[in-house]
Amino acid sequence: MGMDHEFGLFGPDVFGPDVFDGAVPAAEPGPGGLWVHAEGGWFDVYALDTDGDGLVDTGTVADAGGTAVFTDLDADGVADVYHRIRPGGTFETWRFAEGRWRLMDSGDIA
Repeated sequence: MGMDHEFGLFGPDVFGPDVFDGAVPAAEPGPGGLWVHAEGGWFDVYALDTDGDGLVDTGTVADAGGTAVFTDLDADGVADVYHRIRPGGTFETWRFAEGRWRLMDSGDIA
């Protein structure tokens, strides 16, 4: 059911240029952390261990353009799912597979 779309994490209508606090992208994910693949490379998102297994798995970033929640489902340090919630009450759910983000669902929250 997924649809291929460009993953616009850094688009002007999504999040501002400081979404990752000015972090410099890496060429590939490093050990530890929660890594997100986006335009320009890999970014390490501040994350928490929400399931108590000793590995960080969920990170959230937000600005005036909305809130993003990244989750690592398979404990490999790379975000697999991205939920975006916009101030206007819409959401998008993206899945990272085979090196790209694919839109899985979108709509109104209410």
